Amino acid sequence: VIEFHGKSAFFMDATERHHFPGPVNIFREVRLPELTLPAGYAALIDAFDLNVPLPLTLSATGSRHKVYEQDGWRICTPRHEPAATLDGHPVFALKYEGPDLAVLKKLFETVDPATLERVMAAKPSSSYMRRIWFLHEWLLNTKLDIPDAKSGTYAEVVDQELQWSIKGFASARHRVHNNLPGTRKFCPLARRTLELVRFVGMQLDEQAHAAIGKLSRYILARTATLLLHKDSKSSYVIEGESPAHDRIQRWGKQSERPENIRWMKPNFCDCKELSSGKTTVS
Repeated sequence: VIEFHGKSAFFMDATERHHFPGPVNIFREVRLPELTLPAGYAALIDAFDLNVPLPLTLSATGSRHKVYEQDGWRICTPRHEPAATLDGHPVFALKYEGPDLAVLKKLFETVDPATLERVMAAKPSSSYMRRIWFLHEWLLNTKLDIPDAKSGTYAEVVDQELQWSIKGFASARHRVHNNLPGTRKFCPLARRTLELVRFVGMQLDEQAHAAIGKLSRYILARTATLLLHKDSKSSYVIEGESPAHDRIQRWGKQSERPENIRWMKPNFCDCKELSSGKTTVS
């Protein structure tokens, strides 16, 4: 058992003992800004030796009483330090980092389901534990031996203050709103950075619609055909092919046919819809 900051640093999983990392200044060959205690996904990846891509930003708790980011690390204060347990670090991760589906899925595949059931049963009213419970069943497409939640305010799976999400739908079993922007097979998550928020505020979709609305459909069709023609030639170059010139011309003429230019109707990704929850994903 490792002791640090007065807390036990192991978690018993079946017959194996998983040690959460103590204070370090190097994590997986990456140097930290100071001597810190890995937290959230960093601690889980280390304790369970998860073979996953490291998140772009990792978290740790330091000795300073201020939160700052440096060299790919978000260093939190001592009061943010989670319990060195299977519920402490995942809750920290959801609260301060947001869902990382790659890490969570590998964690769920590694930990015995019965262990997770005991951990979740100990805090049935916790909104964070209900989110973890939902993510386990959603990612693995399995059902844990836990009765449906009977109380607790519905919680959003994705914190919209941390990541972009959709409106989604309710999961009565877990009493959560599944606002993940995708399916278990493909669900890209993007952090709500100041830069992205600034771009959304520029209303680029409305500017594009306004610009295209001034052009005739014929000009749009000709422009799209030209771009498609150039893209096709580039594709042949990338593949190392040398198609006959008339083959490219035939492809260009085919793309000009009315039935093949329906896709040219403006249909831009509306970031405002994504952020406001108007977009839905089945």
